[in-house]
Amino acid sequence: MLPPGIAGRSLKHFYNLVFFVKLNYTRHSNQYVDAYRYLMKIFLLIVVLILLFLPPKISHSTGLREWHEPTTGIEFVWIPAGSFLMGQTELEKGILIEFMGLGKYKKYFADNISCHKVEVDGFWIGKYEVTNAQYRMFVPKHNSGTCKDISLNGASQPVVEVTWNDAEAYAGWLSKKSGKKIRLPKETEWEYACRAGSKAIRYWGNDANLACAYANVADLTAKQVFTDWSIHNCSDGFIVSAPVGSFKPNNFGLYDTLGNVWEWCHDIYCGHKKTGAGKTPDDKITITNKYRVARGSCWDNPARYVRSASRNKRKPGYRKYHIGFRLLMASDPK
Repeated sequence: MLPPGIAGRSLKHFYNLVFFVKLNYTRHSNQYVDAYRYLMKIFLLIVVLILLFLPPKISHSTGLREWHEPTTGIEFVWIPAGSFLMGQTELEKGILIEFMGLGKYKKYFADNISCHKVEVDGFWIGKYEVTNAQYRMFVPKHNSGTCKDISLNGASQPVVEVTWNDAEAYAGWLSKKSGKKIRLPKETEWEYACRAGSKAIRYWGNDANLACAYANVADLTAKQVFTDWSIHNCSDGFIVSAPVGSFKPNNFGLYDTLGNVWEWCHDIYCGHKKTGAGKTPDDKITITNKYRVARGSCWDNPARYVRSASRNKRKPGYRKYHIGFRLLMASDPK
């Protein structure tokens, strides 16, 4: 791609040529009409191509490096390469055991990865979870349904009732549309993006009751309808899923990485012993009868699930009111 300065000068020279032909077309219409129409088509095509392939912009308000995918409007944020401590800390484990007992901990959280260092390459990831409006560009009649007769179908609510296979198909469709390599994030990439430099239990800290400023979770609002729930002692204002971006972002500028909906990851699920140093399966693995990883918790989860290290597993054909996805772009769009 030409640097912006060169591209701009080239476009200016081409425009001058079009203007010259137009001037002569006005004076000598029989000679120049075809040339003028042909050059105008080329000029408009060049303008469209330049708009599509402009380098990613820097948001002056946040300092984030962002790229907007032109077909769907999905906003991607650049996550720089780095290393982080992935998985559950001993402090976190101790808090969970104290709260629920060793037996229940082993039953529900024995698969949580022990804390270990992981290095991650830079990548682009969705600023928000994929919305109903964005998904319906691919499947126009998709229905995210309701819960307790409350709609989950709002245009800016996260798409749900999608399987891992559906999410993969959407990523494949958008890859062809955009010419970029777009896919689901691997588990290591997802947790790195979620933590955004934080070593705490949650990206905002260890206090679960601060969740309602940052995430849509099981809370006092939802308990008005779901009266038997265990909840956070705060109110986020939403009974079911919230429009994406309704809460404070993490330090990478990402929204809803905890709460709102569980998010499909690329990986085949494996227990914590096999995960070891955060190794993820090869992209070419296509086993369909294995579990896939989901991360991030959702709007009906109590504090024990709303953690950066929390993991879930579901078969690739599973669909439910509480699971959606966000996308990752592996290459730089420049």
